[in-house]
Amino acid sequence: MDRKRLFLAALAFIAGAAVLFLISSWRGNGHHARPGFAHAHNGRFEIDGNPFRFVGANIDLMFQKETRADVPRMMQFAAASGMRVVRVWASGEGGLTDVQPANNWQRDRWFRRTPDEWDEAEFVFLDRIIAEAAHNGLKVQLCLGNWWRDTGGVTQYLRWAGINGADDDKFPFGINNEKAMQFYTNEMARRLYRGHVEKIATRRNSITGLLYRDDPAIFGYELMNEAQCLTGRWEERRAWLKEMSDYLKSLDPDHLIGPGDWGYRTAAERREWIADHSLPSIDFCDAHNYPQDDHDSFVDSPTALGEFIANRVAAAYSIQKPLVLGEFGMGTDGYKGFSQIDWYRAYFDQAAREDAAGAMFWILTPDPQRGYGVTYSSSRDAVLLSEVNGASNLFHSLVNASPPPALTDAGKNLIPRQFAFDRSASDAALQPQIIFQNDRTILYRFTPNAVARGRFEKLGGGDGYIWGAGSGFFEYVVPERKDRRKVGSIVVRAHIQPVLPTDAKTDWVRTRVTLFVNGTDCGSRLIPWEDPKAPLIQEWKIDSWSPRLRAARGKSFAIRFAVTPESDWLYGVNISNWPVGYESHDAAPVEVEIR
Repeated sequence: MDRKRLFLAALAFIAGAAVLFLISSWRGNGHHARPGFAHAHNGRFEIDGNPFRFVGANIDLMFQKETRADVPRMMQFAAASGMRVVRVWASGEGGLTDVQPANNWQRDRWFRRTPDEWDEAEFVFLDRIIAEAAHNGLKVQLCLGNWWRDTGGVTQYLRWAGINGADDDKFPFGINNEKAMQFYTNEMARRLYRGHVEKIATRRNSITGLLYRDDPAIFGYELMNEAQCLTGRWEERRAWLKEMSDYLKSLDPDHLIGPGDWGYRTAAERREWIADHSLPSIDFCDAHNYPQDDHDSFVDSPTALGEFIANRVAAAYSIQKPLVLGEFGMGTDGYKGFSQIDWYRAYFDQAAREDAAGAMFWILTPDPQRGYGVTYSSSRDAVLLSEVNGASNLFHSLVNASPPPALTDAGKNLIPRQFAFDRSASDAALQPQIIFQNDRTILYRFTPNAVARGRFEKLGGGDGYIWGAGSGFFEYVVPERKDRRKVGSIVVRAHIQPVLPTDAKTDWVRTRVTLFVNGTDCGSRLIPWEDPKAPLIQEWKIDSWSPRLRAARGKSFAIRFAVTPESDWLYGVNISNWPVGYESHDAAPVEVEIR
C-alpha cells in the first residue's frame, strides 16, 4: 500500500474513533434536556438548569360537557393560585354500550370508541387544554391509561382483545383483578395500548402546531392511573412497564415518564415499587393517598400523613428519582377529628419539607358537588385555595434546600408503618407453664398469645393464636429462676405460618423467620404455607455460648420470632393458627426447652 493510501486509511481510522468517542461521551453524560423541558436529575426535577418543584392539581375537564367550556377560566385560576402543573386524562376507551363506570363517575366523551375508531374532537380538546396551559405558564401531565372502569380502562382493552369478565360488579370496584391482570400479558391488549401511546406522542397540536413530543408545555406522561397488581405477580406488571416505557421513550425521548403505580402499603410492596421505578425508562416516582378511603395506609392523623410522605420520598431518594404525590383528597367534613384544612396544610407542608418534587390534589373543578372537589366557582373553598397558594410559596422558598438527613439513612424507612405493644413481663397472662422433667430438662410452654412485646405492620389474634403481617417481631420472655445449672442446649419450638395477603395464592406465599434469643441471632428459615392436615412445627436448637450462659445462671431471657426488614420474604408470622374447624385447645404452644 502506498503512502497516500496509508495516510487516508489512518485518517479514516482517527475520524471513526473520534465519532465513537463523541457518541460514548454523549451517552455517558446522559441525554441532554431540551430548552423548557422538565427533566430528572439526581432525585429532583430541573428546567433549563434550574430546580423545579411544584404544587399542582388534577383538573376536572375532560369527560363532562358541563365543565369543558371552563378551560380558560380554570387554567387562569390555577396559575393565579400558584399551581405549576395540572394532571389530565389523555385516554378514554369505549362507547355507551361498552364498559361503564362502576360508580357515579360521569362521562360523555371518548378518545377511542373502537380499536380502529378515534374521536378527533377529543384530541382537539386535549390540544386546547395544552395550549391554554402553556398560555398561562402551566405544564400538563398526561395520563395515558386507567386501571379503573371510570374511563373504560384496562377492562375495555381486554374486551377488545376478546377477554370478557374483567369488568364485573360482583368484585370490589367492579373489577375482577385475576382477569384484569391479563392486560399486562395479552398481546392484543398490549398492541392496542401501544397504538394509543403512539397516537398521543406523535400528534401535532391543532392549535399550536407543535408535535406533542416537541412541546415543553407537556410535563410528562403517566403510563396508567393506579396500575394494580396481585401479590406475587409483580414481574408481569414490571415487564409491561418496561415494554411501554421503552416504547414511549423511542417515540418521545425528551419528556418524563412515570409508571402510574399508586404506591405501596407494605414493606414487601415497597421493594416491588422501588424495582418498578428503577426501570431505565422511568424518570419519576409517584404515590397517591386518600386517608378516608385508603385504610391500608393507616393514615389516621396529619402526623401519620407526614410519616407516609416521608417514607415515600425516602424510597424514591434511594434510587435517586423525584417523587410526585399525584393525588390527595379530603372531604369538606375532614376526618378523625381534624378539619379539611388541617389535612391539606399537613399534606403540603410535609411534602415541601420532606423534599417531594411535586404535590397535587384531587380535584380542581367548577362543580361544587364533585366528590373531593375543590371548587373555584363559589366561596366555599376560598380558605383551602389560600392554603394551596401558600404551599406554592413554600415549595418555591425550599427549592434549593438540602434534602432532610433522614433521607440518607438507608435503614430508617424500610417499613411504611408498624403498630407495637409492650406488656409487663410480670403480667400473669404472659407466664408460661413450667414442667421439670426427669432428665433435669426444664420445659416452658407459652400460649401463643402470651406475647410480651410485638411490632408488625398489622396485628391481630384471638384465643390460642396471634398474627403479625409484614415485617416485625413477637417476643416471649422466659422467667428468671433461682437455681443454676449446666446448659448444653436450648430448643425452641413453635407452630408458625406466613400471614397470607388477601389476594395471594397459598402455594406462592412463604415467610423468612429469624429466631433471636436475647438479641443473639440463632438462625432463620423459610416457612411455607402448610397443608392443614400436616402442621409444621418449627424447631431451633441453640448451642450459642451467650444464650446458654444466661440460661445456666437462671436469668430471664427473650425469645423473639422476627421477620427482619432485610428478609427476602416479608410475610409475617402467624403463631399456632390451626386449621378451620379446630378449637383453641388444639393450638400448639410455643415451647422453650433448657437441656
